[in-house]
Amino acid sequence: MTDLETILEGCIKKDRAAQAGLYKLLAPKLLGLCIRYLQDREEAEDAMQDSFVKIFTNITSFKGNGSFEGWARRIAVNTALTALKARNKLSFERHTEDMEDIGIPEEEPVTLSSADIMDCMKALPVGYRTIINLFLVEEFSHKEIAEKLAITESTSRSQYTRARQALMKLIKEKTEPMVKHL
Repeated sequence: MTDLETILEGCIKKDRAAQAGLYKLLAPKLLGLCIRYLQDREEAEDAMQDSFVKIFTNITSFKGNGSFEGWARRIAVNTALTALKARNKLSFERHTEDMEDIGIPEEEPVTLSSADIMDCMKALPVGYRTIINLFLVEEFSHKEIAEKLAITESTSRSQYTRARQALMKLIKEKTEPMVKHL
């Protein structure tokens, strides 16, 4: 029996020490996830706490299909999305014009740090950032995203395309000063 299995058995029995162990194990990951969606640390901490309440309340519904961490992450994603919706922060860009294709020159490779990429992500509108997180990071399908956000699949696809182009533009702007110094 693994340590996680022991912790989960304790959580099912409502053992406080096991709950504290699970919290210690998952809190950093779930907080990072919530921050990616909500940006505000206090809101993210609230969403993470709400996620743990849901995890502990519904732990018996985890049937072992897939990883427990994946199950907990889905709860945290749904909780963060609910927080975005409740604060009316989730909106989508309605552009009718075509976005230009933004490319980064391949002949001059530039490496961005994860902090630089996160800065670019933070600069995106909430809707774009949410779609990128759901599709690229959490690997939800456009159908799943549409269900979670109460939008159509085609809106999910088009918003992802626009979000990706906007992110590439921000990355290109961030790399241009680096390329000039090479």
